[in-house]
Amino acid sequence: MNCFTATVERDSGWWVGQLDQDPGVIVQARRLDQIEDEFKDALGLFPELTDDAESAQIELAIGGEAEKAALSARDELEELRRREHDQLGKIAQHAKELSERGYNYRDIAYLLGISYGRVGQILKQHSAA
Repeated sequence: MNCFTATVERDSGWWVGQLDQDPGVIVQARRLDQIEDEFKDALGLFPELTDDAESAQIELAIGGEAEKAALSARDELEELRRREHDQLGKIAQHAKELSERGYNYRDIAYLLGISYGRVGQILKQHSAA
């Protein structure tokens, strides 16, 4: 077994984590980005839990309402970025089609709601691809 889940909470300026698979494995770190490495170090002391602590996958279940709200906002932002990327691809395709139909950059820009300079960038990228 090399996949673990840990419950992590902030307490008195420290992040404290407890391994769900073995509640006796408890670690702490000043920063959240350090907690996974702390678990890997701790797992190295428990060969009965894993043969390869360095490659262990540790999923953090972060407690606290503010923390959960922040994670939710991060997930929403990732989804928005994905949707934005998809939409930009559609905009680029429309710009290319309009250009092939003889529309000038300013008309394309007006129709797509972007600057004519951006139209030029999009079309230049598509011609290079």
